[in-house]
Amino acid sequence: MVEKKPYSFLRMSIAEAVSKALFSECNSKVQPSQLELLLEEPRRREFGDLSFPLPRLRQYCGKGMDELWKVVKKALSEHPLIKDLIRVGSYSNIYVDMAKYSFLFFESLKELKEQYGKPFSSKKERIVVEYVSANPVHPLHIGSGRNAVIGDFIYRILKEAGNEVERRYYVDDVGLQVAYLAYGYIKLGKPQPPQGMKPDHYYGLIYAATATIVDILKLKRLQAEAKNSGESEKYAQLGDRIHRLLADLSRLKERIPDEVNRLMDEISKEPDPEASISKLMREYELGLKSSEPVREVAQKVIEGIRQTLAALGIEMDKWDWESDLIKEGLVDEVIKKAYSSPYFGEHKGLPALVFADLLKDEEIRAKLRIPTGLEVPPLILRRSDGSTLYTTRDIAYTLKKFREFKADKVINVIAVEQTLPQTQLRLALYALGYEKEAESLYHYSYEMVNLPGKSMSGRRGAYVTVDEVINMMTEVVMNFMEKRGEASRSLALKIARSAFKYMMLSASPSKMLVFDIERALDRKQLSGPYLQYTFARAKSVLRKAGGEVPWEQIDCSKADVGLRKELIWLLSQYPSVVQKVSEELQPEDLVAHLNKVSDIFNRWYDSEPIAKEAEVGTRALKLAITYGVSVVLENGMKILGMDVLPRI
Repeated sequence: MVEKKPYSFLRMSIAEAVSKALFSECNSKVQPSQLELLLEEPRRREFGDLSFPLPRLRQYCGKGMDELWKVVKKALSEHPLIKDLIRVGSYSNIYVDMAKYSFLFFESLKELKEQYGKPFSSKKERIVVEYVSANPVHPLHIGSGRNAVIGDFIYRILKEAGNEVERRYYVDDVGLQVAYLAYGYIKLGKPQPPQGMKPDHYYGLIYAATATIVDILKLKRLQAEAKNSGESEKYAQLGDRIHRLLADLSRLKERIPDEVNRLMDEISKEPDPEASISKLMREYELGLKSSEPVREVAQKVIEGIRQTLAALGIEMDKWDWESDLIKEGLVDEVIKKAYSSPYFGEHKGLPALVFADLLKDEEIRAKLRIPTGLEVPPLILRRSDGSTLYTTRDIAYTLKKFREFKADKVINVIAVEQTLPQTQLRLALYALGYEKEAESLYHYSYEMVNLPGKSMSGRRGAYVTVDEVINMMTEVVMNFMEKRGEASRSLALKIARSAFKYMMLSASPSKMLVFDIERALDRKQLSGPYLQYTFARAKSVLRKAGGEVPWEQIDCSKADVGLRKELIWLLSQYPSVVQKVSEELQPEDLVAHLNKVSDIFNRWYDSEPIAKEAEVGTRALKLAITYGVSVVLENGMKILGMDVLPRI
């Protein structure tokens, strides 16, 4: 039976041998898994392939350094995959027999073929991943794009590991933002987007214009009050704010001049636009017919968002509308349960769930993964006008996700700014008796995305959309392809969106990302096109060689040579890397590994012949390595959601 993870097998076999020796020499019962964690890779290859830091072994055996070295040397001297051991200071450096190790790797690759490196879940689970879920008031901006790409990656790798995974988008159509959009939509007589403009872009401008005009009118009223009361400093400050908002409105007017003029005229007639908007929101939550335009315009925006996701190659299994939760009675169910909860109380004169007692219990804090130092106030359930808050409705939605999919786990991909509401959500579920759901709900947080020199505000219509970025990137690729006389918009889009996804996944989600379009499309290093180009190069080599690897002719004795050895080493690590990524959900580690494989392969490709190698055994070895590169890059790119292109 072949080893599915050659590198992990090597490390564990070394750890097992040392574990037995420590038991024999020191009566130490240390587990091999503990010792495996101590194995390091020296920074410089001349110091070995792996290394044991002898001082760290002393916690399991009280012997001195010289005695420990003898224990390790005796344990590994007969290991079939080890060629030599050399002590350098406090390190026991291990040199792997690459002829034997490469045979182990090639047997795995030959047997598993395209399945090589496939991760697995020891416990198959039913998992809901909710992601994107941007408010239906404007197009997806670049920050939402990161959410979409991360969520798609999580879905893909969990699915690849054998789990049942469902993708859901939560349409927040009950909030104040959608009421602002619907208010403007109604004032304009329910307009349709002009020819050539996506609905989400058009209605996003209407939302921004409506919100900006309402804010201007409110500030003007306050300014008039300040003038009448003789508050000159306040009057001046309000004037500055009005001036800035008028500049924002002027920018919006350049895009939709007629709509802005009409909105200003219509909204100015209202004595209290904010009260009308709040009334519209309450009516919608109550399901009154007068509020039907809210759902109507939200659906139009969602249609545009669907188009954007389709262009990215990202799909959803379920689109859940917040208003439907209310109609189905799920929100009322939560409210009733909350009122009878022992944690029910008041906060700021409003009904709330009070978490003080729960937060005193360190075991509960650990179970619910409450961030250290985070102050968690009570969760208010209803506003003074009787309407519910977003997090209250989110309790109902969480239960819906668990129930409908019979989920073992729910993962919410939401920005780091939502850490507090997501924490309150877990605490609320626990307080209402849904302990299993509370413990099985995970917030996968991510930081924002910035474009150099750009500041964003959805309320002011100032944002960079995913559509704009993808279109710009597609045009750059098209221009390059036209110079080569082989332009294809379909191919250019696949390269552009893959570059976009690569960029979004190349940095840890916990870090702020600066999106650089030029760097994202760099074909020479650290980019999506670079991985695609390297894969296409490997496939080209294999095609020219006849397409099949002559496995029986491989001469493994030629494996321990420069870049060949480096590639075999990296390719053998791939299953272990993917397994770790599937458990920790850190895409940047997979990206980094694919980068290393691509770098070494391209350097190797330029340094010696592959398909034209004259010696039969060495040629077979090189083709097997090239095949391994193609399999690893293809499987890795698929997990990242990138398009796999045999020719580019």
